[in-house]
Amino acid sequence: MDGKLSSDSPLIVHKSRQSLRDYQRELAERTTLARVSPAASSRQLGFSAAGHGWLINLGDAAEIMPVPAVTPVPGTQAWFLGLINHRGKLTGVVDFESFVGHDSVRHSSCGRLIILSDRFPFACALRVAAVSGLMDLSRHSSSDESSFSDIATAEKPPWQSRDERINDRQWRKLDIAKLMSDSRFADASL
Repeated sequence: MDGKLSSDSPLIVHKSRQSLRDYQRELAERTTLARVSPAASSRQLGFSAAGHGWLINLGDAAEIMPVPAVTPVPGTQAWFLGLINHRGKLTGVVDFESFVGHDSVRHSSCGRLIILSDRFPFACALRVAAVSGLMDLSRHSSSDESSFSDIATAEKPPWQSRDERINDRQWRKLDIAKLMSDSRFADASL
């Protein structure tokens, strides 16, 4: 042998594995820091539903995906589209537009699904018209509701918190934890 190490050498393979482990550990640490940092709490996911812009905390959403085939469940509210198998877990699909009282096409495959985090009490996804992307509220201030001309005079539901104005558009903040604890939302049966 000439003393050189080939790329198949056990020493190089071990070093590659160690580097991958270090990379995975560092990535996990950065992800954890990003979730608990003050900046992470100001990052919101924007979506459109029922003719309005909505915001949820980024940590409340686990995944965004196209709407797959949904299996209807008899004896449920019109806003409950049915069930999907999402990564081996039965997940209820709620047509958020219909839930808030807006006409929507039942069993529609248009729009997007926002799969909610598994930290909530039941597996759920919201079907929304479109996902707008990430919004950073640290760069925008809360709005006074009276400045919006299209605010309904009816009282807001408990799961809708303050409104935000971002780029001259009104955004309604949606508190997923309060939505899940709402008796109307938690019981989709007729």
